[in-house]
Amino acid sequence: MESSPAVITLLLVFWLKTVSPAISSIEADDVFSSISKMEGLVHQEKKLVDIVDSFLIEAKRKLAIVEDYVTTYRQTIKGDLNSAWLVANPVDAYHLIKRFTVDWRVTEKILHDVSITSDDARNHFMMLRDTSVFAESHDLHGAAIALIRLQDTYKLNVTALADGRYTGVDQSKEQVFQSLQDLSSRDCFFIAKHALADGYYDTALEWGGAALRQLAREEDNVGPATEILGDEIKHFMNYASNVHDDVLEKQGPLGLHWQTNSNPINKKLFRSGSSEKYESLSEQKFTPKLYQQQSEEERNESYERLCRGEKLRTVKTEASLQCHLETRGHPALLLQPAKVEQQSLDPMIVVLHDLLTDRQTDILRQLAEPKLATSSHLGPDGTFVRSMIRTSKNAWLEENENASLPAIRRRMEIVTGLIYTPETASEHFQVANYGIGGLYKTHADSTVNREDEEDPWMSFIGDRIATLMVYLTNVEAGGATVFPNAGVTCWPRKGSAAFWWNLYKSGEPDLTTIHGACPVLHGSKWVSNKWIRQYDQMFVAKCGLHFLEKFDALVPH
Repeated sequence: MESSPAVITLLLVFWLKTVSPAISSIEADDVFSSISKMEGLVHQEKKLVDIVDSFLIEAKRKLAIVEDYVTTYRQTIKGDLNSAWLVANPVDAYHLIKRFTVDWRVTEKILHDVSITSDDARNHFMMLRDTSVFAESHDLHGAAIALIRLQDTYKLNVTALADGRYTGVDQSKEQVFQSLQDLSSRDCFFIAKHALADGYYDTALEWGGAALRQLAREEDNVGPATEILGDEIKHFMNYASNVHDDVLEKQGPLGLHWQTNSNPINKKLFRSGSSEKYESLSEQKFTPKLYQQQSEEERNESYERLCRGEKLRTVKTEASLQCHLETRGHPALLLQPAKVEQQSLDPMIVVLHDLLTDRQTDILRQLAEPKLATSSHLGPDGTFVRSMIRTSKNAWLEENENASLPAIRRRMEIVTGLIYTPETASEHFQVANYGIGGLYKTHADSTVNREDEEDPWMSFIGDRIATLMVYLTNVEAGGATVFPNAGVTCWPRKGSAAFWWNLYKSGEPDLTTIHGACPVLHGSKWVSNKWIRQYDQMFVAKCGLHFLEKFDALVPH
């Protein structure tokens, strides 16, 4: 690699000041009047040449790292700065965060070490870090967990995923996605360790195996460092296998915070009298429990299967669902009726196609983007917390922020028949964007048992009687909204909206509407939620005669 004389000179000055401070601190002295002094210069020159030689070796090594950083970026991006496309693929998104947290950290240290002029670049970097979005180490950890969840939820082939290749959810489209860069052996090992720490014991072994395969393929990985890494991965695999088998033996293959294979890794356990137990575990078949009480494990299993597009309801139930045009007798819908697709009759869940225009969905996104903040969710103690249960960012929009928002709200009112204004009737627009493998685990929208239950204002406006969730973007793969108790899957489509009732007519929560947002496998998912409050609807969504009577249609005009 060629380096300019100016760069070498600057690097040399910095090297001399940092590596050999004794030289730079030597006082100037007269030498030409004494031969003995001149003889001393011979030895000093030898020291200088040795230092310069060492500097050149180290500088070339470090500059080669910097050049590799720049070259890798240019080869990966290839001049295309379409940000939505570059982060749509979760593997590419992982590498983006890795370049910020690992590769740039190495480059930053080199810039700091080898050149005085690098201070300007470093100061510029610090300013950017303080004033703009910048990935940190915790982002890399989060990206690793996201890849684990995607692989686990959608049953992706780990070997293919390590190569940056995976298939979509809709098998009819034959979707195949390929990242710009594959995962290295160190990446796979990093992910494997996260899987083990997070209780994905079976997945940890898959990623560990992928790390060994990638290591064997990497031609530039030779020497002692490679041998050490290989030994570390093998030690990890041995340890992970023991943990896997121990958990399987003592706790079973599946729990709320762990999962294993149905068979042990150590085949000797088959001969220890437990073979029948393991055989029975492997033969267990999933039976969906719809419209009845589910344990968290059962609900999560249904959630993941629905995310993958599996059908949990009978063919007869699916065949009873219809699509129709709905006017509700409202003049505004006579020429352009609402397009209603039934997703469930009990509970009533429908998709309202083309509820908003492309322009309206884009306005909601543009208004929300500068205000996005990390989403929170209800914790075990009734307070709102941030965790991997909900991986998204959201923003709240008030109607007075843009002239289009009242028109959007009015469109929602006309189609659903509910009252959205004044502020006691519905909450502000909530806009959410999901990141790498973004999801929201199963939850209910009703506010029962939340910390604000005793809030006088909440008591005044009532619970969330209904939810209208508008999809603001198309999602290439994944990102569905699923209802495990009802066996329903709603796929994102820009401008369309999912609508459902959260309460019985008596005001009690309908637990069959517990739902979750599936991980985004490829693309970016934006939604806008409009939660309608209970008490302002008393004359349009009236109480029933029976305690468990449900709403079964949109409100008539």
